[in-house]
Amino acid sequence: MKLASLLLSVAIGASAFAQNAKSPSVSKSTTEQRTASYMQSVRNQPPALREFLYRMPKGGDLHNHLTGAVYAESFIQWGASGRLCVNIATLTFVAPKQIAGEPACEDKTQRPAADALRDPALYAALIDAFSMRNHSPARKPGEYQFFDSFLKFDAAAKPHFGEMLAEVAHRAALQNEHYLELIYSLDGGVAWALADKTPWHSDADLAGYRQRLLDAGLGEATVKGRAMLDEAEAISRQQLKCGTPTPDPGCDVQVRYIFQVLRAFNKERVFAQTAAGFELAKADKRVVAINFVQPEDWLVPMRDYDLHMRMIDYLHKESPQVNITLHAGELTLGQVPPEELGLHIPRAIDTGHAQRIGHGTDVMYYADADNLLKEMAKKRIAVEISFSSSDGILGIRGAQHPFRRYMQAGVPVVIATDDEGVARSDITHEYQRAVEEQGVSYAELKRISRDSLEYSFLPGQSLWADALKFKFVSACAKKASAGCSEFLQANEKAREQWKLEQRFAEFEGKQ
Repeated sequence: MKLASLLLSVAIGASAFAQNAKSPSVSKSTTEQRTASYMQSVRNQPPALREFLYRMPKGGDLHNHLTGAVYAESFIQWGASGRLCVNIATLTFVAPKQIAGEPACEDKTQRPAADALRDPALYAALIDAFSMRNHSPARKPGEYQFFDSFLKFDAAAKPHFGEMLAEVAHRAALQNEHYLELIYSLDGGVAWALADKTPWHSDADLAGYRQRLLDAGLGEATVKGRAMLDEAEAISRQQLKCGTPTPDPGCDVQVRYIFQVLRAFNKERVFAQTAAGFELAKADKRVVAINFVQPEDWLVPMRDYDLHMRMIDYLHKESPQVNITLHAGELTLGQVPPEELGLHIPRAIDTGHAQRIGHGTDVMYYADADNLLKEMAKKRIAVEISFSSSDGILGIRGAQHPFRRYMQAGVPVVIATDDEGVARSDITHEYQRAVEEQGVSYAELKRISRDSLEYSFLPGQSLWADALKFKFVSACAKKASAGCSEFLQANEKAREQWKLEQRFAEFEGKQ
């Protein structure tokens, strides 16, 4: 995943970078206008629009659950190769029993996962069970189908971290996307094991509980987390043939990780995992933030929401350098009592120190929504929008989605996939839904693409002196000079943004 940086370092040298790369323009150029006109001409032609958006540079995906990003077909292959069994009643992968020293499935209730590779009906049924494909809300609410799917394929996902990385990087690269922030569990099970042995004294004693966890060996979570990343990235590079004469395009995708905390469990486990996430983020620059996951309307996430925000508040004060993005406001009318709607986003910002908000679909239910939007715009708190996810889980689509309210208020918006494998989507489809359902223009899409890097958690300064007007920093204002090369070499975020501008110049030049 370091290939882009290595190529850039070679290009930088004395003035080679300046000679070989023209400074990208952010003006309303003829090529940009021509590109916007073409998109307008195919706006109502879905196949042509898809082809255009597939090629369009998209920067990064900042809200991508790695396990949910993998397509069901991969899990079936891994389940078969791992000799897993399928519970016939629930269509769930389970480990086989050992009979006479050999793995075997129970005769009446299970089938070998490998059967799916010979039985088209079982193959199709597993894909439907592992995703939203062919789902009907009349049979089962979308939220339940969506989240239940993770339990069904989990046994096949756990041993294949590296292969999952390779799949999502490959898919991103094909769609002209070059940065990913992947949400994943990275503590190696250490946090929960310690939490189960460490008694909780008081909600007011967060400092004491953290210290008891550290004394009990919480640092081991950092060791295991770094080892997990090392192993997975090595496997991914091998799968993608990075460093060989025929590397996969995915080798050029920069990948960073967001440490996920499962918030539907008891307070001991939630705090221990959050503390482990803060420790790993401080120790390994590949881990750029923490996030809380699992449905917001479930019992524990609703009951303990304020406590969870206080946990983050305490740990943020101890380690303010750790970035925070939070699922907040992924709710709609009917899921929870109406007086609970709209409250989580401001609490995530004010107490949880969220720098980005995931989904944020219930924002307009907040009693002072206009001032909340103004605050988010002023603080540049970006919202991670996933249209397919909001539709499948919450039934929110089109004009029901607050996307336009965020845009009109000046709140930064980024388009993300959330769980493209489960949703049977991809980043191009999410961009297409923005055009078709929200009436987004090419200029707005370009801003969204740029903002996906501007509000990423990549280290270093931005390429933009003014991110609202996309005005270059002074070092890169006029042309690709030696000063600009030095600036890019010193700032990883700016390097990725420069790459995006080059891609836009090339893309628009071909329209």
